[in-house]
Amino acid sequence: MKTVILAGGFGTRFRPLTFTKPKPM
Repeated sequence: MKTVILAGGFGTRFRPLTFTKPKPM
């Protein structure tokens, strides 16, 4: 659950690679 919040907030703003991770999750 922590990974989803981090990837959703930090991932989208950090790199496009993380953007695809929170999507399927």
